[in-house]
Amino acid sequence: MSSRFKVRAYCSARGCDYIHKEDVVQAIDYASSYSVAQMLNAAGRVAACPACGAAMQFYSHAVIDEFG
Repeated sequence: MSSRFKVRAYCSARGCDYIHKEDVVQAIDYASSYSVAQMLNAAGRVAACPACGAAMQFYSHAVIDEFG
C-alpha cells in the first residue's frame, strides 16, 4: 500500500466552482498536510481565485494506492 498526502485549494465563494487543478503542497504524512492547510488558511495574505477574485481555501487530501 502506498500513500500520498497533499494540500489542494478551492474558491471559497458560494457562486464559484473553481478548483485549483494542481496540488499546492505534497507532505510526508496526513498530519503535516492538515497542518499546512490550516496554516495557509490562517495566513494573513490569502491567494485570490483567478475566476472571481474571492479568497482561496486550502484542504488536505490523501491518495491511498493499494497493490495486489
